[in-house]
Amino acid sequence: MNTVDQRRAHAERDVIGRDKKVTVEAPKSMVEKLLHRLKQQYDASEQTKITIDELARYHGRRAQDGIEGLENKLQAANMSHYYDEAIEKKEMFAKLLERWSLYSSAQSIFVHILAKTENEFSHVIYPQIPRLSEHEMNAMIMDRIVNPIVEECNSELMIISHNIVLGMVYWLAEQCFIRWHHSPRAVA
Repeated sequence: MNTVDQRRAHAERDVIGRDKKVTVEAPKSMVEKLLHRLKQQYDASEQTKITIDELARYHGRRAQDGIEGLENKLQAANMSHYYDEAIEKKEMFAKLLERWSLYSSAQSIFVHILAKTENEFSHVIYPQIPRLSEHEMNAMIMDRIVNPIVEECNSELMIISHNIVLGMVYWLAEQCFIRWHHSPRAVA
């Protein structure tokens, strides 16, 4: 039987008898880094009284077409059958936003997902709405907004579910940053 005694072995690096397993972590995404920072801030009760400007932008309404409020937007898009679900999910998102608004890292996460949602909806989904069925539009919202955000942002500390992300879509609609209806002059 071969035995090797390495008790007195010295090397500049590791002394290994056979195989060394090295775990290499993939580079963290911006959201992963922010979630890690959020955990640190949360554990240290490191809260802020300042709302970053880009997040504050989303708290101001801007109805360019004169249709304000979630209920009116859903009616204008012939989607009032979603109202009860929409108001419940919007409130779920609003509560999450309020709860985490005291942490600068969380604010940055919300800015990221709000901007991502606004831009994806406005530049990819909205132009196609006149040609889409309600089912196709909902599938696009799930595929292009909800599922990617849930996958990117979910953590043990801040749970971002599909309902929360749909609530964010409805919240953005109420704030007039997205809409499902086309005004008569917008459709040519």
